[in-house]
Amino acid sequence: MSSPASVNLLDPVTAVYTLGPEGTFSDEAARLFQHQPDLIRYSSTFAEALLEVRQDPLQAAVVPIENSVAGTVAQVQDALVSMDLEILAEVSLPITYSLLASADPEKIQDCYTHSQAFEQTSRWIAQNIPKVRPQFTRSNIDSGLQFLEKVELGQNPLAAIVPVSFALKHPQYLFAENIQDYKNNTTRFLLVKNRGENQQYDFNRKKTALFVEFQEDRPGLLYRMLSVFNLFGINLCRLESRPSKSTPWMYDFYVDFYNIQESEACLDVLRTSKFNYKILGSYDVHPSAS
Repeated sequence: MSSPASVNLLDPVTAVYTLGPEGTFSDEAARLFQHQPDLIRYSSTFAEALLEVRQDPLQAAVVPIENSVAGTVAQVQDALVSMDLEILAEVSLPITYSLLASADPEKIQDCYTHSQAFEQTSRWIAQNIPKVRPQFTRSNIDSGLQFLEKVELGQNPLAAIVPVSFALKHPQYLFAENIQDYKNNTTRFLLVKNRGENQQYDFNRKKTALFVEFQEDRPGLLYRMLSVFNLFGINLCRLESRPSKSTPWMYDFYVDFYNIQESEACLDVLRTSKFNYKILGSYDVHPSAS
């Protein structure tokens, strides 16, 4: 297998978009690919970052695709298809949260949090501040900034779910650390760009991702698709269904698998078996920071 360092993934990319502001988990992931901070651009939402990439082939984006606890980031996964994007690489980061509080948690009613952070800490929240009202924000850093702004204005009592790195900068408000429900909480991030014309894929890379669209609904169809991968001894590392955007109550499938020497032959058989699929990318897994 080729290593992630064997090619320049960002050539000729001029800018990398990710969810801001500076300091988000997405920003941390983006810096593993783009080592020049001045070439990282911050967006307010994942959709905004992906739209920038869709409009300019010289830009890329780093966005979360899946959390080990909360599951798939559906809007990103669907955008890979609807915006015709290509996956260049992936990286996984451990995700840890802290709770900032301006008063005794028993008195807290409002908590600033990103929706995914709230989902990944829901059990801890239920056990420790069960009556809290989540005030959803655009990012985990935005949660902390809004908390600080409201506290400075004298609005109490408040809380915020923030990254540990942010909490350590404001120890006077730090109430609890590592509040994620599962200590191995991890998120996969993708580096993506606009798909080029006549795209060629390198199946010597570690993984391939597919979007599979069924043209009919009949018994055994999923089994038939999976039997093709089984025939070639290919190990699937993800299989997920999503509602079809064209036909109500029909479902499309996202399939990730580890490449082997027979990957291309397997895809040829899959196509001749009349399965309509799109390759979302064939890519390496970038070593995460430790």
